[in-house]
This record gives sequence, C-alpha cells and structure tokens, in this order.
Amino acid sequence: MFEPYSEVTGSYLDSTSRYREVHLPQYADSDALKKYAPEIFQRVPSTFHPDYRSPCWSEHASLSCLPYFYLIGSYKCGTSDLWDKLVQHPGILPVAKEPHWWAWRRFGYTGVPINGVIVRKMRNITKSKDDSSFDWYLNWFNYQTNASLARNKQLVFGDASITQLWGTADGRASYTDPEPRFVLADLIHSIQPGAKIFAILRNPVDRALSEFFYSHKQSKMSREDFHSFVEDSLGESQRCLDARKSARACAFSLEIGNWQKFVPIHGAYYLYLKEWVGAYGPDKIHVIRTEDWINSPEEVLPQLYRYLKLAPVSPRVLSKILARKVKNTRKNRKPQFTAMMNSTRQLLEDFYHPWNRKLADLLGDSSFLWGAT
Repeated sequence: MFEPYSEVTGSYLDSTSRYREVHLPQYADSDALKKYAPEIFQRVPSTFHPDYRSPCWSEHASLSCLPYFYLIGSYKCGTSDLWDKLVQHPGILPVAKEPHWWAWRRFGYTGVPINGVIVRKMRNITKSKDDSSFDWYLNWFNYQTNASLARNKQLVFGDASITQLWGTADGRASYTDPEPRFVLADLIHSIQPGAKIFAILRNPVDRALSEFFYSHKQSKMSREDFHSFVEDSLGESQRCLDARKSARACAFSLEIGNWQKFVPIHGAYYLYLKEWVGAYGPDKIHVIRTEDWINSPEEVLPQLYRYLKLAPVSPRVLSKILARKVKNTRKNRKPQFTAMMNSTRQLLEDFYHPWNRKLADLLGDSSFLWGAT
C-alpha cells in the first residue's frame, strides 16, 4: 500500500560559501502553497484508495492516479538508462519518460523534445492548446496505465522528469526576493508526503563536459572553446552571487539556468538536493552515483528495488534486464574532442569541491566527493 502521510524531521544545512542562505521553516505552509496550485489541492484527497499501491482516488466515476515514485534528476547523469532498466521490473508500468509537467508544462511550456505523439494526444483529450492543466498531467498517466491497473491494482509507475530537481512552486524565472519561498520539493511533498524520491548524480566535472557536448551538438567546438565557455559561465554565476549574495537564489534563477548554454551551477547538486532532503527527510531520499551504476549495476538496481519496496527479481531476470542496450550514450557519436584541458578541469574542480563536500555531508557518504579530500 502507498505510504501514508507522515511528518518529517531534520533541518536545512548551512552553506560553506561566503554567501548566505535563507533558512526556511522545515514544514512548508500548506495554506501558502495552495495559491501556487489551487486545483491540485482541491482535487487530490488526503488519503488514497486502499486497494491500489499507487496513489489513486476516484473522481467523477473514474480513476485518477499520481506517480508512486519520482526520478528527479539529474541532467546528463544516466537517467535514461536507469529508467529504461528500472521499468522492466514486473511490478512497474513502463510509462514514457519526462512529461516535464511540474517544473515546465504547468507554466506554459509546450515543447516536444521527446514523446511528441503522447503530448499531442493529451492535448486532444484535454481540448487545450497547452499542457498546463492538472488534467493534462493526470491523463498522461491514465492513458498509459489505467487498463493495466484495472487488471492488477498492485502495479506502480513513476515520473522521470529531470527538471523536477530544480523546479520551483511558482515558476518564476528570477529571484530578487532574494529567493523562492517554496520550491517544487515543498509542493510535491505537501501533496504526496509518502512519495518515493530518488536521483542519480554524476561527477559534476564530467557531467559539465557532457552537457556542453549536448547543448552544442550542432556546432564544431574545440577544447579551447569549452575552456572559454567554462570561464564565461563561472563568471556569470559569480556575478549572480555577488549581486544577490545568495547561492540558493542563483541556483533557482532561470536567468542563468536556461537550457541554451552550459550551466555550471546545475552540477552544484547540494543546492537542489537539500530542498528534497529538507522536505522529505534524509532517510526518505535515495541517491545513486552514475559511476556506481556504470560499474556495478547488478548491485545498484536491486538496492533501488528495495528502496521502492518492490519484490526482488531472480538472477536470470536481473541479468536479462541489465543486458539491455545502454540508452542515450555518446559512444556511437563522434566526439568533438575527447577530453578537456587540465586547466579547465582544475577550474571546474575548484568550483564544485565545496558543493561536493556539502553534498557528501548532507548524504553522509564520502563517495560523493568523487575522489577529492
């Protein structure tokens, strides 16, 4: 059965940087949050249908369900491959990855980088030109899961939208307040405090190069070009910090966090993950390192099953799942260059080291230092 609503203990951590971080109350004010998503609070009940393992309820003589779990990120960290193999579990319904509703479509985004057929199908169902309605989100899952749930009420499904890691409650693009009062972690927790939340994170230095290749895949760039991009992007982040004196405000600002360029602060995972840990509690968040997923998937995937409270699979089934072709890899793409310059790596390591230290402390796991001390 889906986990019941419960309170969370814990607190936000202080920043090691010289820039202050506003300390928010541990428990999000649900009344204040309601103004950001009134329809959701009106329609989602405080308890779900006891016969279903997924968080489902009856609405207008039909079934509505929210995700049992959320894969929240991060970008260029192996989410596609992890998702592809995770949804092969017989207890999980393999819904399409990345609806991007909570962080993007709810505020008017209508792009179709993937899953265009399903996106347009949802618009036909909701009779709307955009994807902002709560009905659009519910129908995304209803369309893909209701027939299976009618046969087996114990099946579950999830939402694997990488934008959820740094999404906000109000969708604003700039914070001069100086920070968002609520982020997406607060909103989802206030609606689904029992949801399973997990992430996969990669050494942010390596992730930076992968993001650069992805955002410039139509251009011919050199190692020197990448170095210049790093210098410029780090300078932009620094100017934001100097102007606002808040790392949190800069991390959640779309002024520097857009998808048309390389964004170093996306790799400062601590700034985003601490929001989810603060909302759900440190023992309720499961975090995987990309490097462990690559090197030891036979250990990582069963651990994720246990976190999700799914039945284990046999060694034969696990081997079959892990034998699936790796998704979204650059191995078959001709790289513009194979490695960054040592001076570039040093710049990035210097930038990320204090945030990696904070992340390792937050998670109580020194492996998130990625070899640094």
